[in-house]
Amino acid sequence: MALPPFPGRGSHAITLETPAFYVLVILLGLFGLMLWYLSTRYPNHRRGFEGYFEAAGIDLVFLIFGVMLTAILVMEDPRANATSLALYRVILGGYWLTFAIPMVTVASSIEARSRGRIAWLIPSILLAGLLFAALFLYYFYAG
Repeated sequence: MALPPFPGRGSHAITLETPAFYVLVILLGLFGLMLWYLSTRYPNHRRGFEGYFEAAGIDLVFLIFGVMLTAILVMEDPRANATSLALYRVILGGYWLTFAIPMVTVASSIEARSRGRIAWLIPSILLAGLLFAALFLYYFYAG
């Protein structure tokens, strides 16, 4: 089994004009709106900001990654090869984000609350990476 080629030009049309991409962007915007409201309504409440970033930090990283990867794929090659199409489907299919975000968020919270004695963050990130790779390979080889 050969490695998939790098993302590039191909015969599959991909676009940002899909409900799944709009949901990602709107969700990211809502997180931004929440932060803006928190900073304007409660500008000196350090614990509020700590709570926001503790709860939303992982989510923001995954959402930004998903939006950026999808946007880059579409802007670089709107006619995608099988690799680009598989990456596009992993993000916009939603299965990976639906699993990875809560899993890593819970692991991060457990590690933070246990003051590092229960080291679950790195293993959960690795598990999210494995799931990403598994879904990518599924979409790549399933066509």
